[in-house]
Amino acid sequence: MATDEYLKPVPNVEDPDMGPFWAAAREHRLTAQRCLNCAQLRFPALPICPNCWSLDSEWVDVSTNGTIWSFVVYHRAFHPGFADEIPYVVAIVETDDGVRYTGRVVGSRDEVAVGRRVRAVFADETPAFTLVKWELVDGDG
Repeated sequence: MATDEYLKPVPNVEDPDMGPFWAAAREHRLTAQRCLNCAQLRFPALPICPNCWSLDSEWVDVSTNGTIWSFVVYHRAFHPGFADEIPYVVAIVETDDGVRYTGRVVGSRDEVAVGRRVRAVFADETPAFTLVKWELVDGDG
């Protein structure tokens, strides 16, 4: 086995619904769907707006700054690819635009708390995909 082989789950970057999100992440942009009828932002992608039932949407850039809404510290690897990284933090982050994302928090897990400010960082995991992770920031981030 090659040492540079990626051993964690890989997103389907060609998924018809989420493909635009993964393409934007590759460009280090955070995006969400916006309803073309009522302008509500949503993530993950849905074929229909949960607010007004419109089928029309577009992908738009959103703020990369946000606040930890909830989090968990994993002490058990639920996939072998994460075994060497436990314990690690996964958080639900609400961006300044009101969109919620789930992702890893990088940095000191001891400082993670609900209400802490974070910003998106883009981890180029392989040449094919980039993951959105979150880092703690001081002040208004």
